[in-house]
Amino acid sequence: MKDGNENASQLVNIARAQAKTTQDIAAEIRRRNDLYAEHVHHHRRHASYQYLESDIWAMLVELNIQDEQLMDQCYEFLCDHPGRVKQLFGMPYERRMTKLFGFMTRR
Repeated sequence: MKDGNENASQLVNIARAQAKTTQDIAAEIRRRNDLYAEHVHHHRRHASYQYLESDIWAMLVELNIQDEQLMDQCYEFLCDHPGRVKQLFGMPYERRMTKLFGFMTRR
């Protein structure tokens, strides 16, 4: 019976050690998640990604604007209005053309 109690006691000690290790790992994961969330929040508040002129041109090509003069006007407008570029890139592709022409006619 004594051997059984010792074995049970050892198993309880092992389980306690594993529980402590698991708690430590969970605490570290929570700490890292908090740091990551803080980083993402800070990055979103301070990041102001500037799209390259080549990004703007590629988007206009995808919109399949056939008239070269209109294409040039759209390109110049967007290069002069980076906020509008950011808005367009955030929209679904199928709505960009209508929104772009709306931006340009409200100057």
